[in-house]
Amino acid sequence: MEATGEERRAPAAFVAALGPETGGTAAAALPERLQRREAERQRGVARQRELKEAQAVREEGSEFFAAAFGREREAVEALLAAGRPEEAAARLQGLQKLLTESVRFLAPYEVRQGQEAVSRLQADLAARRHSCSPRRSSPSAI
Repeated sequence: MEATGEERRAPAAFVAALGPETGGTAAAALPERLQRREAERQRGVARQRELKEAQAVREEGSEFFAAAFGREREAVEALLAAGRPEEAAARLQGLQKLLTESVRFLAPYEVRQGQEAVSRLQADLAARRHSCSPRRSSPSAI
């Protein structure tokens, strides 16, 4: 089947969108429109970034975490040194929760350091509980 002259023409909607001029001006308008759309997109991205930064919670910062974690860690260590393992266990649980909730925004190094500190405190707590627990007397030979 051979195409006739009418079948080779561009659709009417496409031609109408180009407007009455069909030369170089329509071709020049396309890059200009693309540049405007790109500039608008860039402004939208910048606006979204500003909104995100404005909504950032103060608690979601490395400095806040380091300060809060340090205070809690020192409190747990003080309670362990004072011989109050039950209170230390409760504070240690809070410390673990703080670390778990902060994993989203912390650097991997900070997470690893926090996990190591919590593990060390848990080991200290277990050792303290073991040393404070009553000893079983060995069965005597009758």
